[in-house]
Amino acid sequence: MFLTDFECLNNANDAFKRKVALQIKTLRKQNRVTQERFFNETRINIARLESGIIDIRLETLRKICYYFDVSLSGFFQEIY
Repeated sequence: MFLTDFECLNNANDAFKRKVALQIKTLRKQNRVTQERFFNETRINIARLESGIIDIRLETLRKICYYFDVSLSGFFQEIY
């Protein structure tokens, strides 16, 4: 069975979301920050982002990177 272009794009998008979610979780755990502490300090519900099922806004990702003292390019470099 062949996938349509749309199905291939959706599969790639889902895989990318999972990679981003895993990178966020990895940063949080490396810095020994709980989800609760992160939320209290940023008002960002990182648990929802770590699930990988929701889209993340670039502004939110920028704030996460700032919190963990990593550049956006460094964040994405770890994914690929």
